[in-house]
Amino acid sequence: MKNRKNIIAIIAMAVLLTSGLAVGSGSADQLNPGRNDSTPAQTVAPAPTVATPVVAAAQTTPEEFYRKVWQIAKDDFLWQDRLTDWDKWEHKYDGKLATQADAEKAINEMLDTLKDGYTYFRNNGATQHKATQTAATNVVTYRMIGSVGYIKIATFGSENAASETEAALKALNKAGAKSYIVDLRDNGGGYVAQAFSITGMFLDQGEFATVKGYKDGKPYLEVMTVTKTTLEDKENGTVTSNPTRVGNLTGKKPVIILVNGGSASASEMFAGSLQDNGRAKVVGMTSFGKGIAQLNIDLPFNTSMQVTFAKLYQPAGDCIHGVGMTPDYVVGVTPKVDAPLARALELAQPKAKP
Repeated sequence: MKNRKNIIAIIAMAVLLTSGLAVGSGSADQLNPGRNDSTPAQTVAPAPTVATPVVAAAQTTPEEFYRKVWQIAKDDFLWQDRLTDWDKWEHKYDGKLATQADAEKAINEMLDTLKDGYTYFRNNGATQHKATQTAATNVVTYRMIGSVGYIKIATFGSENAASETEAALKALNKAGAKSYIVDLRDNGGGYVAQAFSITGMFLDQGEFATVKGYKDGKPYLEVMTVTKTTLEDKENGTVTSNPTRVGNLTGKKPVIILVNGGSASASEMFAGSLQDNGRAKVVGMTSFGKGIAQLNIDLPFNTSMQVTFAKLYQPAGDCIHGVGMTPDYVVGVTPKVDAPLARALELAQPKAKP
C-alpha cells in the first residue's frame, strides 16, 4: 500500500504490507482504547527487528502542526457523518497556538469530538512507547504437547510476529507435529500485515479480508488475498502490493485456534480467515468484536496519531465489529483446568493431554 503517510495495524496499521495498516496498535491499545499460561517450558522463536521512519519536524509551526492533524481526520475518518461541523475546527485556534504544547492540547480537544476511542493523538512519550511495542521480540512461544504443535502468539503488534511464527512452525515440524493449536487468547491485535503473512503459513490460497472505508478524501476498498505464491493486496481494483509469501508450512494437518473475549482485531481477522476458508476450527469464547481498522501516522516532533478509516470484513462477508466471532466450539473457563486447551487437544489429537 503506497501512501503519503507512514501507515503503520492493523491494524494496519502497511501501507498494509510495508508501512502499517493496523487493526489496532497492539494488545493494550485494542482492549483499552485511548491515549495511549502456567505451562511448561515454551521455546521463544527468534526474529529480526524492522525500523520505522519518522517524519521530520522541519520548521513546522504549532498552527501548521494542528492543521495537519485536522486535514488527516477530514480526509481519512471512517464515520463521515461525524464531520458535518469539522470545518469550524480548521481555524478555531488561529493566532492562539504559541507552543507545541498548545497545539497538542487543541488537537486532543478537536479529536475528542469525533467520539471514537480508537482515533487519537500520541505525544512524544506515547509515540516512543508505541515504537518499543512495534520492535518487540519474543512475542511468539511454542512447544510440543504430544504430537500437537502448540503456538502462542501474544500480539500482532510487533513487526516480528510473522518471522517468529515462521521459525516456530519450522521447529514444530522438525519435532514431528501432526497438528497445530494456535493460541490467540488475550491477543488484542496489531498489524494487518503480520496477520496476513501468518495466514499464508496455514493456507494454500484464499481470501484474507476486505477493507471498506474512507481514505485520502474518497471511498476506499481493499481486498487481501493469499494466492499460491504471493500475498496480493488490491486497492480500489488495482494491485498495489504482491510480495512473494512464505509457503503453507502446515499442509493439510488439523489446525485449532483458541480465542476468548480478549482476542481482538487482527486476531479476529486471522481466525476468521482460516475459519471461513475451512482451514481451522475455533475453540473458546466469543471474541472481542473489533472490526475496524486504523491508519497509524507519524507526525512532526516525534509524535503520531491513529485514525479509524475502515471496517473489516471476513471472507464470508461478515463484519464482526461490536459483535465478535462465535467459536465452532464454545468452551468457557473452569477453575484449575484449562478447559479450552483441553478441548482443542481433543480435536487436534484425541489422546493428547495438556
